[in-house]
Amino acid sequence: MTLRRRILLYYSVTLSLSLVIVGFWSWFEFEEQQQVIIEGGIMAALEESPVQEALEIIVLGGLPAILLGIVGGGLLMRRALLPIEALTEVLEKTDASNLSYPVARSGNGDELDRMTAVFNGMKERLGVSFTQAREFTLHASHELKTPLTIMHGTLEQMIGDTSAPDVHRERITSMLEEVQRLSSIVGQLAFLAKADAGQLDTAHAPVAMNELVRDLVEDLALLSAAQDISVTLESCDACTVMGDRMRLRQLLLILGDNAVKHNFDQGSIRLHLQCREGQAIFCIRNSGPALPAELRARVFERFFRGDASHNSDVEGGGLGLSIAETIAKSHRGSLTFEVLPDQQTQLTLRLPFGS
Repeated sequence: MTLRRRILLYYSVTLSLSLVIVGFWSWFEFEEQQQVIIEGGIMAALEESPVQEALEIIVLGGLPAILLGIVGGGLLMRRALLPIEALTEVLEKTDASNLSYPVARSGNGDELDRMTAVFNGMKERLGVSFTQAREFTLHASHELKTPLTIMHGTLEQMIGDTSAPDVHRERITSMLEEVQRLSSIVGQLAFLAKADAGQLDTAHAPVAMNELVRDLVEDLALLSAAQDISVTLESCDACTVMGDRMRLRQLLLILGDNAVKHNFDQGSIRLHLQCREGQAIFCIRNSGPALPAELRARVFERFFRGDASHNSDVEGGGLGLSIAETIAKSHRGSLTFEVLPDQQTQLTLRLPFGS
């Protein structure tokens, strides 16, 4: 049965029940009027007001019928539209992680069942596309590593050739820097592709976050020295989480590097590490140009570099925060971005203590 016919059936049932109530009460009033005529004659029947009789039918028969129509119709319509709500919830929860799981079909052949079949077909095609994209990225990054390694070694040898003119060595140095940058991007893409494919290997051991944060402060002091940026560790509670020490250190370094790159000369970086509600909460706040409000929701997108007018001179491929968020999620944590009222930028990492 189609959805249209089902709704029409429910409506017809509700309307029929309402008419039965009105008809029953009208019959009751007519029986009462007939009884009055039998017992008191025509004059006794004429003494009763037709308006009063009509009001009794409307109030005692019509109002219950209307109430039944509203309540019963609402319940029946809710039952008819319940599959739409269920399908809507599934659509809202669909993302790249569950494309391989089809939506359950009702099997009754109505419009929603056919829509579910179409949606499952779309999910299957999207899943194939995502898989092909991941495999391409994995294979391409793997194939690029070897030639880049060869180019890197060759350029290093050419730089070491003291007989080459200085101008050539400067050009070779520039090429070497670009090869190193390209190698870094290839490595980052391979990391993200492995994470998307569920192939990211992470250790599961106790990690002292307070030690990593203190190490980060020392690293930031070196990274920010050229810009004379002040680095302040305002709180550092002793927190231990379960995870991969190397990955978590990589995450913190990405956040620290981001705070240095997107900062003013003689700016500031402030760090906090607190333990509360079963979580290690790390915040890093930096001065610098605030990202426009319309772009803030995109900071974790791959290759997103924000407002070009603000960071045209900032190095990087726009993959750092994507990698940081991926590492946080792989540790059952979260990473959030916000611009504070004083226009400072803050990134907050939350990691559960775990077991």
